[in-house]
Amino acid sequence: MNFCSSLKTSRLVIISIGMVSFIPGVLAQVSDKDISPENIKTAIENVNSNYVMPFDVANVGRVDKSLVDSYSSISGANIYAYLEALTDISLQSKANGDVLWGRIQGGPYERKASEYVKNTFETWGFADVQMQEFPLTSGVWVPSSVDVTVQQGGAQVTLTSAATAYPSGVTPPGGLTLPIEYVGFGTATELRGKDLEGKIALFYVRVFDGVLMHSGLASANRIATETNAEGLILWMDLPGNAKHATQLYTPTGWIDSIPWTSIGFEDGAYLRRLIDTSDDDSLPVVTLVVEGEFRTVGTSQNVVAVLPGTTDENLIITAHIDGFWEAVLDNGTGVAALMELARYYKNIPQEKRSRNLIFLVTGDHETVGSGGSVVFQNNNPEIIEKTALAIQLEHLGAPGNKNSLNMLVTTNSLAPLTPFISNGNYSVRNAMQTMVDSYGIVVNRGLWTTTAGDVDGLTNIPSAGFIQTGYLYHSEVDSLDWYKPEDLERLTRAHAFLIDEVNKISLEEVRKGSVVGDPPPPYSSPDVMELLRVW
Repeated sequence: MNFCSSLKTSRLVIISIGMVSFIPGVLAQVSDKDISPENIKTAIENVNSNYVMPFDVANVGRVDKSLVDSYSSISGANIYAYLEALTDISLQSKANGDVLWGRIQGGPYERKASEYVKNTFETWGFADVQMQEFPLTSGVWVPSSVDVTVQQGGAQVTLTSAATAYPSGVTPPGGLTLPIEYVGFGTATELRGKDLEGKIALFYVRVFDGVLMHSGLASANRIATETNAEGLILWMDLPGNAKHATQLYTPTGWIDSIPWTSIGFEDGAYLRRLIDTSDDDSLPVVTLVVEGEFRTVGTSQNVVAVLPGTTDENLIITAHIDGFWEAVLDNGTGVAALMELARYYKNIPQEKRSRNLIFLVTGDHETVGSGGSVVFQNNNPEIIEKTALAIQLEHLGAPGNKNSLNMLVTTNSLAPLTPFISNGNYSVRNAMQTMVDSYGIVVNRGLWTTTAGDVDGLTNIPSAGFIQTGYLYHSEVDSLDWYKPEDLERLTRAHAFLIDEVNKISLEEVRKGSVVGDPPPPYSSPDVMELLRVW
């Protein structure tokens, strides 16, 4: 069985077993004398083949057909073509041999993607499309080598899924060669009484289907600051053996005081099995290599295209273009949807556009967050002053997935989106409610009255949109073939509807705060740390 293929064809789960109980049962199938990454992989596939069978289910959703058809010139085929072009640029980075590949902020492939968008806009007849360069806001992590090898029976086994996408401590020449100890989820209870001096800590990281991403944030911080471990390895529970762009930060900054990397599920299961079958006084020895630098020099860029309206007011439609690996979910789909909206509105006569539509494609988002949007706000106060709302396009069109028996099993609907309106405006909320009801969009219950994603930098104007992460987020599992043109089409038509509805609301009305009072403070990393304290 081809494992990657099975991930994308399996549709119905017959049985579901908790991950913690599932792991030992699978690993027990591998003989103590024959532990290898290949045999671990085979054991997992054998369990999957016994309990999961293909069952093709159409993507369903209750939609108002008349509304969907009113934006019939918005084409899913077009959107998918833009997405393919952006993905191809990311894959050029991989072919170039980049350790951390993709449309990495400040790098040549982010710039190439921005040039693609600019050139496309110009081909459509946009006047004065600008590509505005700016210095990297706070720098970018550039790894030159990330490697985990295991000494086993006189042989050396290299783990293929090691990836360190955010700032890390670096190892000495030749790496750290030390025993590795498993510490479960890295909770305070599991760490109590552990002596990790002269050791590398391996801990299990739950990947959440939602906006919190994963449980590694609090655990990594706890191990790095409260123990004497010399290195960290995060065992990600996403099915397969993919690389991850794992986010690790503390309330005050990135975890860069200690070398760390993440590894995929199968590589982690292999290490766990080695540890479980070793004597207490003879833990497996691994060599961890993390080499790289945090560069504070370099440039990124925003692409700005304007469609004049009939007033001096503005509406901003924005998406960030940089991203890790193929960067489909984050944020190729958002950029592709923005491009099709730009093409659509370019063909609408100016007299039918009330506000100026500003299409803002930003760079420098991923490492420190929202660099390009901060720059745009700071450099364009006169635009910001007359802007009613910024609508964010981010993380669109991913299928709903469930992690069961360490397989990603596709559901029969798109992954739920989380709505946000930074000022809690009731009129915008009503427009978004009509949008999701009419277009069959599945959303999580509740509304964030804060910013999210790239509009974090647009603090002087209200913003709104949807966001979700899910199991595909920031991983090599996130590939183009998860996405359907018809889904992207429906979501993009829905956002055209939202744009038109917001443009019916006065600037003064859109800028009013929540009817229930002032919004809470912005979402922040300390909040995340507290929410994940249980892990």
